[in-house]
Order: sequence, then structure tokens, then C-alpha cells
Amino acid sequence: MILFGYASVSSQWEFYVSLLRRLMNRNLTLYAQLDTLVECGIVPNPGVGAAELLARHGEREYETSPFKLLLSVLGTESLEPPCLSLSDNVWHMRAECIGGRGDYVKVAQRMAALAAGALPIESVHDEFDWRQGVAWLGFMLREREVRWPTKIEERWIDPNVLSRFVGLLDEQDTDLRFTGLDLGGQDCLIGCATKEQFHALRKLTGLELEWLG
Repeated sequence: MILFGYASVSSQWEFYVSLLRRLMNRNLTLYAQLDTLVECGIVPNPGVGAAELLARHGEREYETSPFKLLLSVLGTESLEPPCLSLSDNVWHMRAECIGGRGDYVKVAQRMAALAAGALPIESVHDEFDWRQGVAWLGFMLREREVRWPTKIEERWIDPNVLSRFVGLLDEQDTDLRFTGLDLGGQDCLIGCATKEQFHALRKLTGLELEWLG
């Protein structure tokens, strides 16, 4: 007989609860999903409504892939110029998002927006030295100058940049921490939440979010 340790049993129980929640959420309407996300602190930006979301996917698609598809869409930008974020509370990050100057600036601005004021960065800029295979991201945070070197590998983002933002947020006087959800490809969802919001999201959506670290 195989005896499972407490941690294994706990992990298995969480898996089955998550699976049950996902099954129960199937066919949940787009509007019900939006209401649930609002309860957990994830809201569309002003002016973003169902019409914008339905321009990307049909209502049935949102129902058959509850929450994950909706969060993925909310984490992108509008199709119309100036292509603003649909929500400041979630980012659909694609690993191949670094092509040149300004791209790390966008990464920094996205992470700062997710932190909801806890990372008030200013004077954000990046520099690329293609010959040396190195880029730099720089900004000011509360009169402190921050400058991080990053690797250049084709169009891949340097994951160390994300880790540094995690550490930077940990240093701030806030209950918010970055969260992540692997989408199974070369992309993921990044958010920011309190412990209460994090546990509510996992419970209500059935998605296996983790703390980013």
C-alpha cells in the first residue's frame, strides 16, 4: 500500500477541487465571468465593454473556456489606436516580445500598472547593444535610480527582468504580490493581487494561479 504524505494529499485535493470548479464553470456566461473577476480585483479599463471582448471571440468560446480566455483577452491591448490595455489588472505576456528599443519600456510600464501605484516608476528608458548582446532597462523609483542589464536572445524576454520586478515589489510597503498562470505555450498571464484576492481567484475560477517568483 502506498501512503501519501500530507503535502501530497493536500496537493491532490486542491487539484480535484480545481477540476470540479472548472467543470462547474463551463457554460458560465461572459457577463457572469466579468462579475466574478471584478470581485477578485480584475476589472476592464474605462470604456472597455462586452462589445470589445466579443470582437475577439464569440460568446460561446468564452463559455467553453471560462476565465482563462477572458483573462487572456483582458490582458491584451485594444484593436483600435492608440491600442491601450483592456485591463491594468492582468497582462497576457508573450515570451517573444522584445524586438528593439522601447520594448523593455513597455514591459516596465505593464508591471508598474499591475502593481496599482505600488511601483510609481518614472523616466523609464531602455538601451540596446546588439553587438554585445546586452540591453539595459532604467527608471527612477522614489528618487532611486534603477538600472538593470538584460540579455538579448532573439526576441525572447529575459526572465530575470520579471524576477527583479517581483523583488522590487517585495521591498515596497504593500500587500500586493505578482501572480502568474502558465498558459501551456510561450505565453502566460501575469497579475498582481493580495493574498485574499489570490485565494479568491483560485477558488472562484478554478485556475491554478501561482505567486510569481
